[in-house]
Amino acid sequence: MPARTEIRAVAAVACAFGLLVAGIALAQAPRWPDADDIERARKAHPFPQADRLGAQPVPAPPRVNLPSTAAPTDIEALARAGARLGSPSAQATAASPLRIFITLEMPRASLQLLTDQAARSGAVLVLRGLKANSMRETLAAVSSLIGERQVAWVIDPEAFARHRIERAPTFVLSLDDRADTATSCGTDCRTPPAFVSVSGDVSLDHALDTLARQRPEARPLVAPLLARLKGS
Repeated sequence: MPARTEIRAVAAVACAFGLLVAGIALAQAPRWPDADDIERARKAHPFPQADRLGAQPVPAPPRVNLPSTAAPTDIEALARAGARLGSPSAQATAASPLRIFITLEMPRASLQLLTDQAARSGAVLVLRGLKANSMRETLAAVSSLIGERQVAWVIDPEAFARHRIERAPTFVLSLDDRADTATSCGTDCRTPPAFVSVSGDVSLDHALDTLARQRPEARPLVAPLLARLKGS
């Protein structure tokens, strides 16, 4: 039999452990605010009255200093206004005396043939304006037509007016490199005096032969174009 003193000690330890567990449980239990707590919080932080809402200062938005940039260029507005737009390679080959005036409504086979021949000869393809009045549709159509070939092309409605283009395709050979340098002619588009042209759904080599027969002085310009076209 254990001594009575030992029994009392064990009981005291058990009682103390029970009180400790109960204290921990009470400490972990959340204390929810009662009605008095809510009333005190409402009086300490009252909601503003309706007539005072307009008197409260509105904080200004943060000031953000953006880098200065030029206004975006409206490509479609430029094209509709008659600006000359085209591929980057158009600048490099703008000195070419030969221009092929086309429309994207021409038969696909004819467009493909002329695009291939323009790439080989260095001729510039000239469009009057935008397809469906959309630069996006125009770029998509031209990209689909040209593919990976290096072809210069421009949108130049004033060139159509200066050369009195009424049919497509029309092949125009400038006999004077100063004859087609104007970029804007307003309401008076004068026809350049030194050029020769031919219209018809024909190949470029046939058009060049026709131009050389029409104007003998064009032959020195036609010869290198035909040589590049034929790869010689």
